[in-house]
Amino acid sequence: MKKNAGSVALTVAGAVLCAVFSFLLVCNVTIIVKGTLHPETPPTVLGVAPMVVLSGSMSGTAADHIEVGDLIFTTKPDTEALQVGDVVAFKDGNVVVTHRIVAVTADESGKKQFITKGDANNTEDAAVTPPEDVLGRVIAVIPGAGGAVRFLRTPLGMLCLVLVLPLAIRLPEMLGRRRVKEA
Repeated sequence: MKKNAGSVALTVAGAVLCAVFSFLLVCNVTIIVKGTLHPETPPTVLGVAPMVVLSGSMSGTAADHIEVGDLIFTTKPDTEALQVGDVVAFKDGNVVVTHRIVAVTADESGKKQFITKGDANNTEDAAVTPPEDVLGRVIAVIPGAGGAVRFLRTPLGMLCLVLVLPLAIRLPEMLGRRRVKEA
């Protein structure tokens, strides 16, 4: 039996969906395991740490503003290359904060430090020292995607992801059968 273009397209779409959901499942498991083993730092996948924004301190009208519920991606930066205007995630006690660098200075001993401030805040933060406390520089933002990511990190979200994968694999076959029965 000769396959038509629609059947081939469905097969390709199913394979792509399968690959995407498989990748998401592996990333999700990696993040959950790393987050459980090392809760003091954001977990990374291939050197990238996805984080969900929980406060409005970076809200605003700037081209690269960040809103509550956005999903941000950070990579470990070369702290020597960081400059004013970069948006960084850093440890402030037990909390990870994402703010913009407004000044690069040195402490009394000459060690580099970063002064940060949230775009929506009126005051600057305490200096980020040592520079090793900078966990990442923001490289990408997906507006509004944080809610879905927070859901996928729950047991129910993980179950949904695991259930969608077999459906994505079988979707072309199921649709192909339906067309044959209709003919």
